[in-house]
Amino acid sequence: MLTVRKAKKKIVRPDGLHEAWVYQSPALPLITFKELVAECAESCGEPSNKTTAVVMALTNRISHYLSIGRSVRIEGIGTIKPVISSESAPAAEELGTPTDAIKGIKLRFYPHQPLQQAIAENGYEYQPELDDE
Repeated sequence: MLTVRKAKKKIVRPDGLHEAWVYQSPALPLITFKELVAECAESCGEPSNKTTAVVMALTNRISHYLSIGRSVRIEGIGTIKPVISSESAPAAEELGTPTDAIKGIKLRFYPHQPLQQAIAENGYEYQPELDDE
């Protein structure tokens, strides 16, 4: 179950009549690559070094396709897409090349149904005692 707490900052709407709190989950320790590989190796009965090799090969292939601008869809997990952000289009004479307007490249992750469902089914629990942190 996802644990949430109220952020210390509240948002006051422009009309001044409504306010809202931003909820967030407390900072929990990250699951490391090593821990994840160990769990996967145990669940499928393969040695940890074999599992590490497969995960690294998958990561390398995903990186390759993203680096050439391809989206990657991992069934049951989600889709990762490279997204180019650009400035508003300048006048044609101000633009040297089309790449001059590019501000940056980011990755967007769109979770598939099983991940969305996992969060929805497990729900969340508000723990007000965490608000004082």
